[in-house]
Parts: sequence; structure tokens; C-alpha cells
Amino acid sequence: ARWGFRGRDVPRGLGCRAARKDLWVETTCESVLLESIERGVRTFLFSSDEGEVADRRGWVASCLDRSTASTLPTAEIEDLNLLFSTGDGIRTESGAHFASSCTLETPEDTTRLSQSLGASSAGDLFVVHFHSSSKDDDVWKIIPAENLIAAKGMTGSKILPVCDTPGEATTMLTVLEAGTDGVVLRTEVPGAVTEVAGFLEAADAKETLAKATVTRVVFGGMGDRACVDLCALLKPGEGLLCGSFSRGLFLVHSECEESEYINSRPFRVNAGPVHSYVKMPGDRTAYLSELAAGDEVLVVSPRGEARVATVGRVKIEHRPLVRVDAREAQTGDEISVFLQNAETVKVVAPGGEAVPVTSLEPGDEVLCSYQEGARHTGIPVEERIVER
Repeated sequence: ARWGFRGRDVPRGLGCRAARKDLWVETTCESVLLESIERGVRTFLFSSDEGEVADRRGWVASCLDRSTASTLPTAEIEDLNLLFSTGDGIRTESGAHFASSCTLETPEDTTRLSQSLGASSAGDLFVVHFHSSSKDDDVWKIIPAENLIAAKGMTGSKILPVCDTPGEATTMLTVLEAGTDGVVLRTEVPGAVTEVAGFLEAADAKETLAKATVTRVVFGGMGDRACVDLCALLKPGEGLLCGSFSRGLFLVHSECEESEYINSRPFRVNAGPVHSYVKMPGDRTAYLSELAAGDEVLVVSPRGEARVATVGRVKIEHRPLVRVDAREAQTGDEISVFLQNAETVKVVAPGGEAVPVTSLEPGDEVLCSYQEGARHTGIPVEERIVER
């Protein structure tokens, strides 16, 4: 993934609102700069007092030459966007105006910027610094950011707050659900850019789902199954990817559907026994036994659209189980999942319907995520592995 605008002076397509959020980096640390380049960052912000434009350009070019990232096979300095913060805004290498720089210290500052955002147009860019007018006061950031996002509306302009930590950056990227249009990460800490870039990549994630045909449904046996309760509401068709084999995970539906016997639980996925894998952000898996409050999992729709949700609670109880075996359509490989034997536990069919495990029969089709290869501590690795 490449984060930030491409081009030296005027980024291509500036007049269009990009679906992907921008990640700019401001740093004086060489290892952070190298990390940023290798994570696909394309826009770098420098203070005007940090040296001449030529010095900054030479430093970035040197790091670019030493980068070994496979994602940059033909990248050159012209592919990067070097910006400079001055007293009257943010300018390009040639000195052209690129973005407005706004410092918010008081509620009145936020009101004035909100008015400017309301009158802005597509292509206008606002880099926002949050400060307190008094050393004794806490710096308000979240509520002012919400106000700015609301004021901007659908004008097509962009807000990029300056953030000092990955936690602050991810908060800004999700505040008021839509979040800001990107962030300027100001850091000297190696690893911080990777954390924010990983968050953005997970937000853009899409799972490739395949069809699998049920070959066997075996009722019987007991086990400790885990209900994963999320800090989010799931829509019909959405669920978690779970299964006994890391290569083949079934799309297990949430308990969002109403019934005559129990209220819906649209935040819950009855995900199976503790040995099962569950898909996490960043193409990782974890055992259900490992999940705890605060962990993040990947919520997936029947179309493969994915979003990150936070685990609020994991509830493990002893329950009767059913084993579902299915054959993946393309490879013919047999995969398996254990689930609780109950009418409220469902898997997702190719059309998006939720099918109770109690009514599954051989020949029924279900959705799964299939990925050949092995995993070590939840991370894909290249090695031979047998799961059965």
C-alpha cells in the first residue's frame, strides 16, 4: 500500500476525494524515514528551519536508495512528495502553496476553522495542530475533530490532524465513525509508522471468499465453545472467519437474527470451540482460547468486505458440538469446523443467507476463506504442514 500523494509539486487527482486515507510522516530520525519509505509512505513534512530544501531532498533520496522494500522496485525521489511547513502554511519544494496550517488553542479557533471548512471546496487541505492555551489545561482533540468533520461535510476538502502517537492517530482516523481524511504522524519512534500503516491497511482489507460444499455433518460430543462479543453491531450476512484448519476458515454468522425463543445478539458470534482459529487484522489468525477483551478481529461480509472490530468479551462455556466438513470448490481440499449444536448458530451461504448448523446437509454450499500454506503463531509462513 502507498500512503500519501504522489508527485513533486501538485499531486495528481487532487480534485478528487480519495477513498484511501492519507498518511504523512514528519520526522528527523533516519530509521523512521527508512521505515516510512518501506511501508509505502509517499508524503513527508519538514519544518522550514530543518535545513535547505536540497538537504532534505538529498537525505530522503539517500534513504530511498538504501531501501530494500520489495514494494518499491522502481521508486524514485520524484515519486515522493516533500513538503515544508512555513509561517504561512505548507509549501512544496518549489515554494507553491499546498495546504493551510491551522493551530487550535481555543473553542473560538475551532469555530473559525469550522466556518472555513464549510466554505471550502474539493482540493482544499487543512493540516491541524491541537494545542492548549494554558499549560495547566488538557488539550481537547476528539470533540474539536468531530466538530471539524461535521463542518466539512461533503465539500471534498481534507483535514489532516498532526498526531504524536499511533494511538492518537488511529483515534483521529475513526472519530465520528468516518474519521479524518488522514493524519500527519510526527514521530521519532521506530515502529510507530508501521503501526499506523497496518491500521490503514486493515481498514482497506478485503477477503477473497470461496464456495465450499458440505460433505459431512456429524452431531455429538461436548466441548468448550467461545462466544465472541464485539464492541460493534453486525449486519445480516456478516460474521467471523473461524475453523479447525488455518488454511480454510468458514464464515460464521452473528446472532443478529430474531427468533421466537431468544432475543437477537447482533454483537455476538458463537464462534466454536477453543481450539478453532479466528481471522485477525493483518492476515493473522489466533486461537479462540487466546482472545480477550481489547483484541481486534476481522468482521467479514458475504462479498468479502472486511472491517476491524474490538472484542468486548469472550464467553467460554461447555456445550454440545457439531462438526461440519466441506470441500473447497477450486482445490477440492477438505476443511472442517466445529460449532455449537444450536439453532442460533449459523454459517453463511454464497447468497448471503444465514443457514443454521442444525439444518445443514451434505451438498449445501457455504462460504469460506481458503489460503494454502502454513502459519506459525498466526503468521503465514512458507513450509509444509499437514492439518487433518
